[in-house]
Amino acid sequence: MRHKTLEKVCQWLSQRLLFFGRNSGIHGLRYLFRENSPIVIRLFWVVILLISSGCLYLLLVVERGGQVNFTPETRYLPWTTAFPAVTVCEAYSLKPAQRKFSALYPTLMDSLSFDVRKYLTELLYGRGTCGKSFCVPCGIIVPCGLPWREIMENVRQKCTDMIADCRFNGQEFPCCKKFRLVDSEYGYCFSFNTLQNESSRDEPLYTVNRTTGPGLLTFRLLYDAYISVHSPEELSTNNLDIKFRFDVKTRAENRVEFLFSMVEMQNDPVVLTEDIGVRECRVLEEVPEGILHTYPVYSYGACRLAQETEHTFEHCGCIHPVRHSSYKHIYCNYTGLNCIVNIEVQKQKLGTDTHEPDDDACLPSCFESELTTIHIARRWVNEEYKGTLVSIRMASLPTLRYKRNLVRTHLDIVVSIGGMVGLFFSASVLSIVEVFYLIFRPKKKL
Repeated sequence: MRHKTLEKVCQWLSQRLLFFGRNSGIHGLRYLFRENSPIVIRLFWVVILLISSGCLYLLLVVERGGQVNFTPETRYLPWTTAFPAVTVCEAYSLKPAQRKFSALYPTLMDSLSFDVRKYLTELLYGRGTCGKSFCVPCGIIVPCGLPWREIMENVRQKCTDMIADCRFNGQEFPCCKKFRLVDSEYGYCFSFNTLQNESSRDEPLYTVNRTTGPGLLTFRLLYDAYISVHSPEELSTNNLDIKFRFDVKTRAENRVEFLFSMVEMQNDPVVLTEDIGVRECRVLEEVPEGILHTYPVYSYGACRLAQETEHTFEHCGCIHPVRHSSYKHIYCNYTGLNCIVNIEVQKQKLGTDTHEPDDDACLPSCFESELTTIHIARRWVNEEYKGTLVSIRMASLPTLRYKRNLVRTHLDIVVSIGGMVGLFFSASVLSIVEVFYLIFRPKKKL
């Protein structure tokens, strides 16, 4: 019974397929299924259909790739542009830091040798080089329960010790309310107009337009530091281009001016609805998953820093106490700090780092800006004021921006595929409906 049933089904399908092929509107099929059609004609149309199918496949492969492009825009009159972030990080200086460390913690420091005191001071700034005589487990020279984070916060300069007299476009503002705490490899820094602080999303960014004119940020630096200028979502890390970072020595110059220009990146709203693999960038809310990726918004620098943090944690089981307070539950003791120092030495000096960054996870930000350094001026002017007056000046309002566009929307792809199917097979949506109609059409009663 089963064999007869299967035979009937096969016979029914063959009859329906023959009926479909002889009556289909798709070019070429009726020549293949026509009764008494010469073998030469059938071979000819088989070749034609195979060639058409191959061409259609190749065009569809091209259709799937390269769906994003960048176009320049010059309609600048109504634009409002976000001023870049400016990050100030304390410059490490051994002698004053060691004096302050010894004065605050004499019980710990006075009994140690010079090399050990130097090493402990370097650890407070995320640096250091291990020595056999002092790079030993905690409890032998240094107590295991030493409050490293507290010591670091007491020894290192606070915002009020470094930055004063802040103005944006001539309007004064409280420095340490706008220069917010952010993370870096070597400890906290202070960043103006940043998105990388938990409370920064509650306030709008400083912007410039035709009404305000080009942006000018001025502040007085009271302690040696290095300053970085970058996009608001970015961090001042080792992955930031060095040409956007400059050192300021308060005893050598009391006037420093950084002149720059910038080009913003805008996105077509349709692009942001596409998959990450299509647009090849991440929006601010698309923070990669990971217990050590604790940054409030996405940026390339934050992603790379989180990857390096995870790599260190895998090897040493803890995080350096100079890092962000979100890691405080896994801060290292002296033993863990020695482990981290050894990893950094191998990576920087010996070149034996086996960690390879995940480039697929750390894509560019969809909103990053392109900055260009025009000029850095340093000079000394006789005056009574303390510290160095730093000016971060925009040369002019932007007259150019780039927009990320989606070359082909879903509707464009449907139209293109429909056109190509019509070109090679003379088919349409009605032809697809016709397939089901001809196969499942009921037989006419005689």
